[in-house]
Amino acid sequence: MSARSALREALSVVSPVECAGCGSPDVELCPDCRRRLDPTVRSRELLTGLVVVSGLDYEFEVRRAVIAFKQQGRLRLARRLAPALAAALDRACPPGPSPPLLVAVPASRSGLRRRGYDPVGLLAREAGLVLAPRLLVSVAGAGGPQKRLDRVQRQRARQGTLRATTDLTGRRVLLVDDVVTTGSTLLEAERALAARGAAVVAAACLASTPETGRSIRGA
Repeated sequence: MSARSALREALSVVSPVECAGCGSPDVELCPDCRRRLDPTVRSRELLTGLVVVSGLDYEFEVRRAVIAFKQQGRLRLARRLAPALAAALDRACPPGPSPPLLVAVPASRSGLRRRGYDPVGLLAREAGLVLAPRLLVSVAGAGGPQKRLDRVQRQRARQGTLRATTDLTGRRVLLVDDVVTTGSTLLEAERALAARGAAVVAAACLASTPETGRSIRGA
């Protein structure tokens, strides 16, 4: 047994760990799951025409790794996940004389209290992205659990849950999020920003599901 293997085995007794993707023992992320986190960039279009670009497909090992990062406090996974968000942003960022403002979709207040950190903010820092501070915030008392709601119900439930904090007339904005399913939260973010004069040019996210709008072929 090599010294490195012996050290890893000793550490696993003190602080047991398993692969965040497949559950293999004594490793934070096995080689196969690291490869599965290599970016697979896809573009989809929501009902308003907003293009959503994702760096990963939210399924199987990828889904489990993202859940481990977001819900189990395995923050070191941000370093492995961040390249997929950066790749999505590279595809989503439109040409122009100046780059758009990068505005994160804010975590809910209950989510922040539960986790103690903001997943999107942490991913953005690991990816080297500079987010515009607090241009979009959650409205107090709005929202609630949405896991059992269908697409239409989610859109209705999200209406009025976000607001922009300043006048953005004439500014181009690119939304940044972690996981997108139906796209209802992004549509609410687009509405809130447009209400203050912003032009939302696209959205970049870490991962998305097949439910996220219409697939754009060749994009």
